[in-house]
Amino acid sequence: MKKLNIVLWDADTQNDIILKSSKFAVPGAYKIRNNFGKAIKYFEKKGVLIMGSVDSHISYESYPGARDENLPLHCIKGTTGQLKIKSTQGNILYVSDQKYNEDALDRVIEEIKQGKRVYFEKQTQKCETNPNIEYIFKKLNISKVYLMGVLTNVCVKYADEYFKKLGIQTYLIKNAIKGNDFPGDTEEDAIKEMIRTGTKLIVYR
Repeated sequence: MKKLNIVLWDADTQNDIILKSSKFAVPGAYKIRNNFGKAIKYFEKKGVLIMGSVDSHISYESYPGARDENLPLHCIKGTTGQLKIKSTQGNILYVSDQKYNEDALDRVIEEIKQGKRVYFEKQTQKCETNPNIEYIFKKLNISKVYLMGVLTNVCVKYADEYFKKLGIQTYLIKNAIKGNDFPGDTEEDAIKEMIRTGTKLIVYR
């Protein structure tokens, strides 16, 4: 039976971000690629809804004046690099970052209830830039979100912050996340900050 108010959020487990052959790959992420798939199977068997984010770019992703001002081209919509890694592929419905009307989102919700995994496309590091997430979460009364994926100290952290704004309890899956340390912005610091603001750290078995 589906637990319609609990979500496993899979952040950006895509070829260009995980596979070591990519110039954009998170260092060491490919070593735990199977952990990502195992986490999805573990939670799916428990009836938890599987959702997440995917980069879906049409050009360079850039943040002028910031650390990520000149990011390499990655996850271009429709390319092999944008695809989810093998271990996290499945029966997926993708929701674009164009704003859907409520009737369209209700159709998406019906497919969620039927067992579809749903991934929200985004152009930036913040999943909340997809305007369709909040409606679906509120309509399903989501109360808990388990977080996995990459980067712990970027997209996972931003997702954690967003879900807390929606009043949702978040859980960080220690053995299904991977970050990258930058000067003044490390994975460890991000985890500590998430825990400080209410996130619970867990390990799936």
